[in-house]
Amino acid sequence: MLKINNHFFELCVAAGLALCPFTLLNAGIKITPVADISLLGGKYYLDSDAASFQGRFDAFFSPAMKLGENHDLIPIYSGNYSGTQDIQELAGGGVLTRQRQTHTFSLKYVYTDEFNKYKPRISYSKALIKETKDEKWNDGLFDYTTLSVGIDAEQERPHGTFTESYDFYKVAYPNYSTLLSQSQSVFNDTDTFNQLSTNSGTDPMDNTSHRLGFTYAWFPEPLNMKAGYDLTYRSYADQAIAARPVTGQSPFKSDKRADIMQNLSLKANRVLKPLYLSAGVRVGWLSSNQGSYDSVQSEYMEDYYSYVDIAVSPAMNLALKNGAQFGFALDWRRVYYLGRLKQGVTGTYADSEINQTFWLTSITARYPVFNRFFARAAYNYQVSTSNMRYEENYRYNYRASTYLLGLEWEF
Repeated sequence: MLKINNHFFELCVAAGLALCPFTLLNAGIKITPVADISLLGGKYYLDSDAASFQGRFDAFFSPAMKLGENHDLIPIYSGNYSGTQDIQELAGGGVLTRQRQTHTFSLKYVYTDEFNKYKPRISYSKALIKETKDEKWNDGLFDYTTLSVGIDAEQERPHGTFTESYDFYKVAYPNYSTLLSQSQSVFNDTDTFNQLSTNSGTDPMDNTSHRLGFTYAWFPEPLNMKAGYDLTYRSYADQAIAARPVTGQSPFKSDKRADIMQNLSLKANRVLKPLYLSAGVRVGWLSSNQGSYDSVQSEYMEDYYSYVDIAVSPAMNLALKNGAQFGFALDWRRVYYLGRLKQGVTGTYADSEINQTFWLTSITARYPVFNRFFARAAYNYQVSTSNMRYEENYRYNYRASTYLLGLEWEF
């Protein structure tokens, strides 16, 4: 435990960390640093094809500050680098990425009022993604930044704990812009370019979101239960709605894309030391007004991004007194697209929509080797199956596995 005087807090306020009440300026501050760093190496296999041996680095650091009775300030840095390949959900489909790194800085203030807690927060993160070996950092098509602010309100009662939350997110893709917005010099006919580019926009991936969340936790012995519901409204200010093609008119409407996402979840935990058991189920629904037009097949689809999904996630962890931990988790998810039609191998459309099923099996182990150092191992195996057979743009059917071995330092 470290102590610093009130001059440090005055500097924090001057730097804009004014979430803390000015009445605490004369109070002493106690700092409890927490850190976790792991360095792992491993391989990724996609449909039995192995990538080269690559590394993974994860870091977490938080000098939690006790500003006074009932007042806490928690700055956090978390970062990770992954050199192993992986299929990520990007731009509405599965994209194979080769390297990724993410850095997140966040600040949370916690005020406790007897059995109530209020937790305003702010964070900024930057994600860099490489799709090819020769791509340079900061040049990735899907690089993005996220700025978010939010607050939790928690009420602890004899029968359970209620939590309400609100978050605002602003996501920007600095390297992603429409090809049409960069192609005026290609068109010899200005009228044709103006017709095609009307309402097309420049930065279609940039978006802002408002999220409301509600959870209720209760403790019917021997279980710990949590039920939750969240609603997110996401708008794309520069992504026009794809229109049904009409000769002589723009392929884009003046309306902009907007998505509404809802999730309903239930999770149960039970402790049977040294075993920790959990199981969760979630039902989600995404409604989007964005459509899609395939000019090659002359096929227009409304509700292209809308879907309903169901997920089930059981897990088991073994935690021994010497610090050793072993875990097993299974995640199953089924996605039913509401407007995206399935295609054959050649691209021919059918009359029914796409469905996709994901299975993810995870096995983890951690064993103490010296002081605060632990040996770590992880193995993940994922299977994705779908009635979609055309995969020129995105992967729908694949088998992927990853193993990682290395060291973790905990403080």
